[in-house]
Amino acid sequence: RRGETVALVGPSGAGKSTLVNLLPRFIEPSSGEIRLDGRPLRDWDMRALRRQFALVSQDVVLFNDSVAANVALGDANGDVNGDAVDETRVKDALRAANLLDFVLALPQGLHTTVGHNGSQLSGGQRQRVAIARAVYKDAPILILDEATSALDAESERAVQDALERLMQGRTTLVIAHRLATIEHADRVLVLDAGRLVEQGRHADLLAGDGLYARLHAMQFRT
Repeated sequence: RRGETVALVGPSGAGKSTLVNLLPRFIEPSSGEIRLDGRPLRDWDMRALRRQFALVSQDVVLFNDSVAANVALGDANGDVNGDAVDETRVKDALRAANLLDFVLALPQGLHTTVGHNGSQLSGGQRQRVAIARAVYKDAPILILDEATSALDAESERAVQDALERLMQGRTTLVIAHRLATIEHADRVLVLDAGRLVEQGRHADLLAGDGLYARLHAMQFRT
């Protein structure tokens, strides 16, 4: 539902990433049908469909270009050449991602080159550039795919804070192995071997003593 935060959880290989890759049509379903706003995905113009989604994942792709160019890569118009980069929007996006002060302190500020795949940045900073890119794009549907899984505790706090601001007013799908990060989701979908086996709120699923409760117990024992 519009504005809802839905978490997808389950063991490795359950189908979580496959499901979110079906939405922007990175892959096609072998059977069945997915609808967005009541329209089958195959009936959407591809560019219009992909403008509906912003993705923040653990695998951030950055180009050997300026911070501004990497953030504006998220523009729904796909035009980030030359003067097309709106620096005010870039700054607003970096501020929302808890990264503006850091970037402005760089030797060339917004125009500082980040290196091959962001080699001049830490893991947490790279994640926040990805969040700023999603803010800049301003898509109505947000997909978070293990967005904080590879970070240390301090970086994770900064990234999580930025993500919570990004999620406000958006429909959000969250893939998470760390179950503590999705306790406040409106709905949790539990997948196993490509099938939906449970759904509900975090507290209700814990009380149900099913797969979600077992995954939660295993994680917190560890």
